[in-house]
Amino acid sequence: MIVLIAFFACTDKPDDTAADAPVAVNTDRVVLHEAFSGSNCGPCAPAAENLAAALTGAEGRYAMVKYQIGSDPYISNEAVQRRMFYLPGEESYAIPYVHADGVHAFHPNEMDDAEAYGADDFEGFAAIESSLSVGVDMALTEQTVSATVTLQSTAEIDGGNLRLMVAIVENTTELNVGSNGQSEFHSVFKKFVPDGNGIALSPLIAGETTVHDVEYTFKGSYAEEAGYASPVDHGSEHTVEEFDDLAVIAWVQDLETWVVHNAASAGAH
Repeated sequence: MIVLIAFFACTDKPDDTAADAPVAVNTDRVVLHEAFSGSNCGPCAPAAENLAAALTGAEGRYAMVKYQIGSDPYISNEAVQRRMFYLPGEESYAIPYVHADGVHAFHPNEMDDAEAYGADDFEGFAAIESSLSVGVDMALTEQTVSATVTLQSTAEIDGGNLRLMVAIVENTTELNVGSNGQSEFHSVFKKFVPDGNGIALSPLIAGETTVHDVEYTFKGSYAEEAGYASPVDHGSEHTVEEFDDLAVIAWVQDLETWVVHNAASAGAH
């Protein structure tokens, strides 16, 4: 369901009545990190440490989705498809790798002259202005995740392929341990809602708010045999270890330019 709501950008003009008070729109950038990793990938262990160190103290200013691929037990077709989305025309991929806000692509261990991704790099991404506010609320009922995503723009945002992307992640997993020494994994991708194509958006108009309600129910029980040779079949099973540890990450992206206009998360820690 999509609902349109008019709003007013915040101004300096005083107002005597609460009813007429302008609605403030917070367009501070939340930097989306899409990290491609795997529990049997040796360099992926220091990559996870480098990402964590770079983002220490930046809670609330970034959103993280980690796609466990390679030979990780939690590999999924959607996760692999997302990696290949950023490799048009290629037939194979390498990990670890990160896309920040879509267009900033780097190896987290060798970003700048062999230096690892760091806090200064993050601050550079966070300083890029955004004209879009993204808000997300989530609810969990047994194996069903529901989310309401609110988009508010202070300028028109157009694009030939503008999409709302919604990903469900699990904050911490431990049952996909491999050979690289990591004993737990964070922000692990589980499912796109509805799928990796996202939700098509009309141009976002300055001064309007759109509200999008989405829902996904995980089918069946935990996939004990999921792995590289048999990726999870979402039609009948899942790889969620603890449902009460799920979170929702939402972002608006132009699938032609890869530009992410802004992001938000709910339930993440």
